[in-house]
This record gives sequence, structure tokens and C-alpha cells, in this order.
Amino acid sequence: MEDPKKANETLQKLEDRDVRIIYLPPMTVAAARISGEAEYGVGPEATGMIEKFVYETELLKLKPDARGMGFDCSRADLRVEAGAAPTAYEAWVSIPEDMEVKPPLVKKTFGGGMYAAHVLRDWNFQDWRLLQEWAAESGRYEEAGGPCFEEILNYYNLMNNGAKMEDTQIDLLLPVKEIIK
Repeated sequence: MEDPKKANETLQKLEDRDVRIIYLPPMTVAAARISGEAEYGVGPEATGMIEKFVYETELLKLKPDARGMGFDCSRADLRVEAGAAPTAYEAWVSIPEDMEVKPPLVKKTFGGGMYAAHVLRDWNFQDWRLLQEWAAESGRYEEAGGPCFEEILNYYNLMNNGAKMEDTQIDLLLPVKEIIK
């Protein structure tokens, strides 16, 4: 019989097959940034502002390939601390380059980049720690600078069906770069 402690460690570790390497393309975004204190962090408030913008502008009719994402910006280095509730959060939605964005939202340009992607399995966000450990032990990739995104999957359908939390799936996106040998 397998040692239960060793079995638990295996379950608490990401293998290469659990992580996808993706490239996020450059994009123009509408951004909402919120800071303060809340029991579960301030992400839902920022995301709510973006959802309101999407509905009011009928964005998905203009840009059905819109992407929704956000990141914890509590720390200056934009790194995520697994298990900590964010005290500052920025939510984005990709928009057409020529679209007008009114305050309190801000129009920004994202330069794109390479990311290690892993589907969030538990709403306590402990998978961030597992993804960071995977990058540290990878041998092929290492963490790079930039925000650690939480991207909403199937954004078009989610938003067209009322943006219900129980229907939400999220990819954790850790910025990485290839290790040059």
C-alpha cells in the first residue's frame, strides 16, 4: 500500500501534463481597478464594473472574441500570494482598438506574452502555489515579470448567460519565459 503522505504530495504537485504553455496576444482592454478591504478580496467589485461595461456597450456584438481577465495588484511586483485575499485588483476585458472607454474605467494596451496556464480546480486559489512550484521546478521555463492573470474561460457564453458564478471556469496564467541553456 502506498504511503498516504507521499500520495498527498503527489496530488499536491503539478506535472507537465497539467500545465499548458500559451501566448496571450497583444490587446487593447478596458480596465477597472479597485482597492480596499473585503473578506474575499476586491476582485468581485472590479469584475462587476467590467460586466456592467460589457452589457451597457453590447461589447460582445462588436467583439464576440472578447477575453475577460483580472489580476491581483496588491503587491508592486504583481506576484500572487496563494491564499491571501487581494487588497487591490484590476479586471480587464479586451475591446476593439478604436472603442471609447469612459471613467471610472481606463483604456489600456497589453503587449502580450508567454504564460503557463492551469485550470483553477478549487475556489480557494491554492493552485497558484502549485503553478509557481511547477515553474520553479520545470527546467524549461521560469517565472517572468508581469501580472499573474485569472482568465475567464468561454467568456462569450458566460456573459450571454448572466455571468453566473456556478458557470465560471478560470485559467490561472503565470508569466513565464524559456530557460536559455
